[in-house]
Amino acid sequence: MIISTGTASGKSLAYLTPAVATCLDGGTILYLTPTKALAADQLRSLRELRITQLRAACFDGDTPFEERTWVRQHANYVLTNPDMLHRSVLPRHAQWSSFFRRLRLVVVDECHGYRGVFGSHVAQILRRLRRVCARYGSRPTFLLASATASEPGAFAMRLTGLEMDEVTVDASPKGATTIALWEPPLTELRGEGGAPVRRTATAEAADLLADLVLADVRTLAFVRSRRGAETVALTARAKLADVAFSLSARFPGTPATPTPATADMPQTAPTPTNAPDAIRTADAPGDVSGATQTVGTSMHAPGAAQTTSTGAAAPDATQTTSTRAAALDATQTTSAKAAAADATRNTSAKAAAAQTSSTRAAAADATQTTSASADQPGTPQQDAARQDERATRHGGRATGQADEASGPVAESSLTWAIPDSPTHPDWADLPNKIAAYRAGYLAEDRRLLEKALRAGTLMGLASTNALELGVDVSGLDAVLIAGWPGTRASLWQQAGRAGRDGQDALAVLIARDDPLDTYLVHHPQALFGQPVEAIVLDPDNPYVLGPHLCAAAAEIPLTDDDLPIFGDTTSTVLDDLVAQGLLRRRPAGWFWTRRERATDLADIRGGGGAPIQVVESSTGRLLGSVDEPSAHTTVHTGAVYLHQGETFLVELLDLEAGVALVSSANPDFTTFARDITDISILATQRSHPLGTGTLHFGEVEVTRQVVSYLKRRLQSGEMLGDEPLELPPRTLRTRAVWWTLPASAVAPLAEAGIDLGGAAHAAEHASIGLLPLFATCDRWDIGGVSTELHADTGLLTVFVYDGHEGGAGFAERGYARATDWLTATREAITSCECERGCPSCIQSPKCGNGNNPLDKRGAVRLLNTLLNPQ
Repeated sequence: MIISTGTASGKSLAYLTPAVATCLDGGTILYLTPTKALAADQLRSLRELRITQLRAACFDGDTPFEERTWVRQHANYVLTNPDMLHRSVLPRHAQWSSFFRRLRLVVVDECHGYRGVFGSHVAQILRRLRRVCARYGSRPTFLLASATASEPGAFAMRLTGLEMDEVTVDASPKGATTIALWEPPLTELRGEGGAPVRRTATAEAADLLADLVLADVRTLAFVRSRRGAETVALTARAKLADVAFSLSARFPGTPATPTPATADMPQTAPTPTNAPDAIRTADAPGDVSGATQTVGTSMHAPGAAQTTSTGAAAPDATQTTSTRAAALDATQTTSAKAAAADATRNTSAKAAAAQTSSTRAAAADATQTTSASADQPGTPQQDAARQDERATRHGGRATGQADEASGPVAESSLTWAIPDSPTHPDWADLPNKIAAYRAGYLAEDRRLLEKALRAGTLMGLASTNALELGVDVSGLDAVLIAGWPGTRASLWQQAGRAGRDGQDALAVLIARDDPLDTYLVHHPQALFGQPVEAIVLDPDNPYVLGPHLCAAAAEIPLTDDDLPIFGDTTSTVLDDLVAQGLLRRRPAGWFWTRRERATDLADIRGGGGAPIQVVESSTGRLLGSVDEPSAHTTVHTGAVYLHQGETFLVELLDLEAGVALVSSANPDFTTFARDITDISILATQRSHPLGTGTLHFGEVEVTRQVVSYLKRRLQSGEMLGDEPLELPPRTLRTRAVWWTLPASAVAPLAEAGIDLGGAAHAAEHASIGLLPLFATCDRWDIGGVSTELHADTGLLTVFVYDGHEGGAGFAERGYARATDWLTATREAITSCECERGCPSCIQSPKCGNGNNPLDKRGAVRLLNTLLNPQ
């Protein structure tokens, strides 16, 4: 059974009721979740039931070893994740024999999170689980739950290999969710190639987070990357520290300086950074290592009782106070916090009086909806570097201080929500109301942050998607989403974190400089009123199936009767495993005969390689971990590394030892890794004509190597140097979609003076940005290469490939919807208001070639040639 209804619709109750009844009848329950945070939250809810016969316990990487024996022997409700099921529970199934004999129900919560390569691995883990259960004579019922699964029955069947019934009717009461898409303004500053850039989504999110916390609105800000989450929290805390200083001057008798942060809160660094992601040549996929940017608009959220209108970016910075006040006035109405709302309206009215009539009209319209921010802009490289300047405008260091770009500021835009007399006995505690949360933190730090947010000690939390799935934070009033989260499913999932228990809520999608967000701003119909994306997973991927067949054989020798459980391609893959010497075929079946652990063959998170431990060299303190592929771009020797608000310099990256040694520092520069990419075609599986060209899908081999890193000054973005690195190349065998144009089709373009290489490069960037609209992926899950003359095709060729070994189904989805995908790509380029190309259309935040060459006009002509019928 799969239950697919909206957020906060009672899915937890739907599986808790039969689960608890099963425990009372002597059965056992296995609960699977993608994240540790959700398991800890569910365990808290179970313990609050105070049922003595219910012996619930978490069994994950945070469980102390001395407790694991008790869990195996005595727990009847075990909460774990696919990683522990794969590496610990199934390989040691004999130690769990009592539990498996009585297993009656397997709950797979937030199952929409199992997509792509990760979902394919989980599908095989569930098949291994079914096989182990059969070994002990049990046939448990599988109950799946998701708020955002498209075609839930078909997806659940593919995930589990079992026939599925589905429940999709949602009759639960819901509060109104006000949704705004917030487009930062274009700035006067210029980026690569002189292109205009928008103010970064992370800078906007930091301002809004500080505003909302000051207004006593409990807020969760979702940020795309670990580094970005740290930056948003750090910047917002710095702004609140400035407000605290200003208020202590206005209201003598309160402490004049902020108090030190508590042990579970990040420390405020003197100069926060908001650096963009590591630059990657030829748009290679990878983990987002820095803050990125994007764009937006607004309409209906699924299941919402009310809606809002589109908010557009205001033209100058003097509108910031009134537009923020209007947006937060909606928030206060939503959350029914009257005192803060009154203060909001009073100050908003004062600010509006100083504006022109047109500006007042825009602010009034925004009051009815949720408007956009028009703060003083900055470039992706310089925006966060100019922290002191922005904090002067927004943090209220000195009331009435002048701003060179926007003129005099009558009152700090962060203090508009403060009434005429202090309501807080200690303003200096304001910065401690905001913290960062992400994977890689130690377990005790994560639990402290979750507890503080629930208790209200924390009013604002900047998080990666580690808190996206199902964590019930009662009293959460607003959600900020810094950048398009990759899928409509993730958007509604993140927006659903606020407004639980039937209360009203606010959700703001803050756009980045990105082709997809630009497209959604100009085509909101592609976002609202549309079903969520189909969940893509491929359990038959031989790179996924092979390691799990080895693991299954190590658990219990495989027989012919087991083959249907794992899929139609099992026999072929088994023959390959025998030929490689990984399995041995005997009359009784297939056996694992090696000394090493078979489970080590499968990296289910798709990263490849053991994680790199980040250690402070002077103290030996373990700060966290970074997955091995991301380590090449985030913790290479010489990199600037952020952790819980502190800045470190990487002294040494030792890949063999799996350690990155760092030291505390306060550099005036930030770093960007650059790599080179080469691609070769291994096999073409499908092809068909597309306009005057040809579209292909097949297997490719991609070679990437990080070769250097750039150093740029924080204050000005000045290039300080390009430092060489010696890191090993990484080879990836994957699947790609590519299109070619014959010489006869491109010759007229060359004669017209179009730079063919720049046109292909621009089309590649834009198509990578738009593919997530048609496949359940993120632009960081895919990569691309473009060339005027490729060695394997002899033609102008543009590749887009899956960034996972063996492929993840994204390129295949692009092949299936190529016409729609490339048409949307062309529209995204043509609808952008820039002249020569910018990050909103053809520039990429991860281009290792420095976004050069790029030809916007040529890209449109090239796509017209490709899409127009012969």
